[in-house]
Amino acid sequence: MKLEKLRDQATTCIRLLVPQLEDASIMVDECLASAEKSFSSEFILSLSPQAWAKITIIYHKHFLDTGSDVPVGEMVAEVVRDSIEIKRIDFLTQSLAVKWQYQQERPECERAVLSLVKSKR
Repeated sequence: MKLEKLRDQATTCIRLLVPQLEDASIMVDECLASAEKSFSSEFILSLSPQAWAKITIIYHKHFLDTGSDVPVGEMVAEVVRDSIEIKRIDFLTQSLAVKWQYQQERPECERAVLSLVKSKR
């Protein structure tokens, strides 16, 4: 997906979430411009249009509308700082390692079909 397509899809998502907004595309443009200062295009494109729609709404509601121009990168960093839990990181990275190994062994598959399931005891 290209940034332009992501922008269009995120704008559409915002229109569905908040139909009373007149021009959501300006909001998405500002949010993505801020994100591009901190993140590569590859990372930006790895998040769904729905996620960018919600990030855009939060970005405007909490920061731009209040006069505090906090970069999107700082928002994401704050979320990461708050959500880090060592056991969860261990589980997720193990799952990621299994997926990557599977993809290396079977490059013809676009997505790994293996995943670890955390047992509930």
